[in-house]
Amino acid sequence: MNKHTIDVARDFTNRPFGRYQADGDRSGEVFRKKILVPALHQYDHVTVNLGGTNFYGSSFLEEVFGGLVREGFTKDQLDRKLTVLHNKLPSVVTEVKEYIKEAAKNSA
Repeated sequence: MNKHTIDVARDFTNRPFGRYQADGDRSGEVFRKKILVPALHQYDHVTVNLGGTNFYGSSFLEEVFGGLVREGFTKDQLDRKLTVLHNKLPSVVTEVKEYIKEAAKNSA
């Protein structure tokens, strides 16, 4: 099994901001499309480390992770292929799981 870890602060930005690409190059849509989706297609398992910053807006997180479902990934696929970590704020991980669950419910 080939695995990959994305450290958002190191590999993308330590100041994520916004939902859509129109909000800037640090947005959730940019991260999802340019970094996360390609990694999910290339690797069997991807870990996203959110721990490098404590500045995640709900719009950024929902667009990244709920957006995966709207882009065609199923909740079951994401449960198998994706791990999300935050070493200081476990509530962020819970929030991410809720965005995936809600997007899956709305797409059914």
